[in-house]
Amino acid sequence: MYRALIWMVIFTSFSFSAFSQTQNLTGKVSNEKNEPLQGVSVKIEQGPGTTTDIEGRYTLAVEPGRKYTLLVSAVGYASKSISDIDVITGAGNELDIVLEIEAKNLDAVVVRSSTRRQENTASLLNFQKNSPALSSGLAADFIRRTPDKNTGEILKRVSGASIQDNKFVVIRGLSDRYNAAMINNALLPSTEPDKKVFSFDIFPSSMVDNIVINKTATPDLTGEFAGGLVQVNTKDIPTKNELSVGISLGFNTQSVFKDFTSNERNKLDWLGFDDGTRNLPAGFPKTAQAYRTLGGSSEGLESQYALSRGFNNDVYAQTTSKALPTQTYNITWGNTKQFEKGGKFGSVISLIYRRSQLKYQVERAINEEDGLLENYFDDLNIYSVNTGALANFAYVKGRHKISFKNLFNQLFEDNYYTRTGFSLDRQQEVDFRSSFLNQRSLYSGQLEGEHQITSGGIKFNWNGNASVNWKKQPDLRTSAFFRRIGSTTPFEVNDDDSRRFYSDLQDYGYGLNGSLEFPFTLGGQKQSFKTGGSTLIRICNFKSRVFRYVPATNQFDQSKGSMTYDQIYASSNIGSNGFVIDEFTNNQDKYFGVSIVNGMYGMFDNKLGEKVRLIWGVRAENFQQFLTTKDNTAKRVNVLTEEWDFLPSFNLTLSPTFKQNIRISASRTVSRPEFREIAPFPFFDYQQNYGVVGNPQLQMGGILNGDVRYEIYPKGGEGISIGFFYKQFNDPIELRIDGQSVPTRRIYSYQNADEAYTIGGELEVRKNLSFLGTAMEYFDFFGNLTVSQSKVKLGGSNSIERPLQGQSPYLVNAGLQYNNKGWNGSLLYNRIGQRLSLVGAYEIGVGGIPDVYERSRNLVDLQIAKKILNDKGELKLTWSDILGESFYFYENIDSKKSYKDGTDRLFNAYKPGSTISIGFNYNFSLK
Repeated sequence: MYRALIWMVIFTSFSFSAFSQTQNLTGKVSNEKNEPLQGVSVKIEQGPGTTTDIEGRYTLAVEPGRKYTLLVSAVGYASKSISDIDVITGAGNELDIVLEIEAKNLDAVVVRSSTRRQENTASLLNFQKNSPALSSGLAADFIRRTPDKNTGEILKRVSGASIQDNKFVVIRGLSDRYNAAMINNALLPSTEPDKKVFSFDIFPSSMVDNIVINKTATPDLTGEFAGGLVQVNTKDIPTKNELSVGISLGFNTQSVFKDFTSNERNKLDWLGFDDGTRNLPAGFPKTAQAYRTLGGSSEGLESQYALSRGFNNDVYAQTTSKALPTQTYNITWGNTKQFEKGGKFGSVISLIYRRSQLKYQVERAINEEDGLLENYFDDLNIYSVNTGALANFAYVKGRHKISFKNLFNQLFEDNYYTRTGFSLDRQQEVDFRSSFLNQRSLYSGQLEGEHQITSGGIKFNWNGNASVNWKKQPDLRTSAFFRRIGSTTPFEVNDDDSRRFYSDLQDYGYGLNGSLEFPFTLGGQKQSFKTGGSTLIRICNFKSRVFRYVPATNQFDQSKGSMTYDQIYASSNIGSNGFVIDEFTNNQDKYFGVSIVNGMYGMFDNKLGEKVRLIWGVRAENFQQFLTTKDNTAKRVNVLTEEWDFLPSFNLTLSPTFKQNIRISASRTVSRPEFREIAPFPFFDYQQNYGVVGNPQLQMGGILNGDVRYEIYPKGGEGISIGFFYKQFNDPIELRIDGQSVPTRRIYSYQNADEAYTIGGELEVRKNLSFLGTAMEYFDFFGNLTVSQSKVKLGGSNSIERPLQGQSPYLVNAGLQYNNKGWNGSLLYNRIGQRLSLVGAYEIGVGGIPDVYERSRNLVDLQIAKKILNDKGELKLTWSDILGESFYFYENIDSKKSYKDGTDRLFNAYKPGSTISIGFNYNFSLK
């Protein structure tokens, strides 16, 4: 790793850039409906001019160090003059422009925007203001001014959104399974083997161009969401030829230079890949039955001994080193080529590498009415590597654009922990170790086209996409040793909880979608009709195997059971008087699934006068899902679902003035089970201390959605909105405690409730502080507040009312940002109310297993950055999670859901520490 650091330092020390006498002023021109405008005249006053392409983009070569006035005009739109435009050598000279439809009673109108900065901030909010649906989003320039390292962290800044486990998004208090994710117009599959959720931590923030969360449905979007549809768009055609490199070092207050414990690392771990040494031994029987059959004869037993010795038993050895700072390296090459006949080719290629070593101290407790049953303390050591690559290519000519977009991400995480503590239930002290390793590989690729077929504006868009989501858990190890409380005798191994687990999940997705849009005029107003269809095919193959070491025969040498954790399973201890591998893989430990979603829609975008816009239509989806596995008796279990869903929606926007919107929307959407949720595969998570099992009887759910929102945009870059929403769920899917569970061995399963609802309100403010004085004109404030309430009804004898899983009663985001003369800074705040994490079954005075809630915590982040080296370099200082408050999960005992000290009981808690990072980025301008 240090070689890479030295290479990067040397590389940045020598600039091979070729400086030119001119700089490019670039940007995008769009209308009030967020549509790019082609053929717009963009001209420097008394200087050169050009016209925009199909994407609405323009490029002008001008001399740096001067101020310019830009004249923008198009037929049917009010002309615009933008003055005081500074063009700086080596800087990102980008200017996006929004044109307004020309008033009917005027021959020509010139709207003067006084500064380039005002025009850019105006275009930032334009998407939200004129979106056909209720939406919130973040652009690349905002993302750069946050300390967020990945998309998961970015999303907590969006109005109404919060993050669980630093990677799963919760929108409007609805759990992750009620949200969907897209990248570059392609739907993304679930990244987790145990639930329907997308892990947003796999996308480095430096690769993201913008993020939009649609909170209401339109017919041209998938109908499978209720909270929000997260659309992540990666960088496309660059505005100039540039090479950017960056380095960052992060210092966590609880981790850096502290003792870091783990098993031995493999030679490729630092790249995020297992080198194969954690795989099952070569020649090991392909099925559990084939291995078990060997035990029926003496020759077969000898074969089992040989196969057991074939496992890599040196992996239990424990090493201790010093935790290094978090290291992040990135390099991005953007290139654009203009051809003589008007075509333009652009490419963005980016690589990012991040490695971290973090330490947490986790306390866990299991309780019952009579008091504490179990109390454990985990020394958690998390070794994480994230390697990402992006390669996007696009060709634009005239009315046509073809793009080929590729994203690959490799995430490797090894959670090694040592657990000490006691179980009063079993009257035992515990000495437990585990290497909980996850390796995720994601590839997403899209080939897409945008075509304006006629000069009248008929548009045809298409997208073909493929994705591979591969998650492996190679050799997840647990080793458990117990002894009686108060005893001084050596710890003895526990056969049942000392395991080796291997799993492989391969999820392939293939999609195709297309749309045709026809503009027309009705009642003197511009209208449009859009129709299209889509197909998404998913193929999922999951298999796992579970092993443990047990005494081989009745001649077992009892002294071997008290050997140390790193010696007990040595090859010399495998044999007739020692241990042998026992495979207890179940029939349910593998499944195969296929699903197909075919969709078609028709959507009208109607202007009903100057102040009324209605987007309405219907989407029809045919869903087919097939899953096959076996039950405990080896009987084949097939789950087959086929259903048509008709999903109408409308979004009505009333605009009393140009600066105001009143939005009213309603829609029907659906919630469909994921493969894992219907597969009866049981998995016990020793780290979390509970298990999860699927349910083949799970049903689809339907959701009715209603929204009202008022928006006002006082001036460019500023906005205030207040809204209310209501959602009615039929057959909502939740992860709930299984009736056979006991406090010390909890199993959660996916189940349908009868019905549920959620109701809430949102307030969002984005305001420049210039009204406080001239000195404050470079400060911007943003804040959003979401308040919500939900209830779930379970029928029959279990009739009960409680919040939806993942629901928070409130969510707060606030921030202050500064940007002037090469300096920029952000002070950001985030807080969520207590939210239901695990659904139990508890009755006051009777007992049971209580609900588990996550307690509120305050999150404060600070970032300061300064442009240096002629604005080509940027030095960045970040302080993340300044307060470092604990994550605290508790069993809720009383009728109030908020935490009450002395009444509610600890489930688990840990402190993440604060992280101070220093980063440097440098941009090389290329010809």
